[in-house]
Amino acid sequence: MKITRILPKFLAKTYQEEDLRRAEIQLQYHKGMIRVWEKRCNEGRQELQRLNQK
Repeated sequence: MKITRILPKFLAKTYQEEDLRRAEIQLQYHKGMIRVWEKRCNEGRQELQRLNQK
């Protein structure tokens, strides 16, 4: 739904800018979490591989 149907253009623009800013913050947070989980998985695989070799 277009936000300009319920808000004046200047308010719709402000709302859209803020919504985009928040979405970008969430995206950066989740990218960081992905890096943490990838590192954890890789370390777990390496440890399991090391334990299986003994």
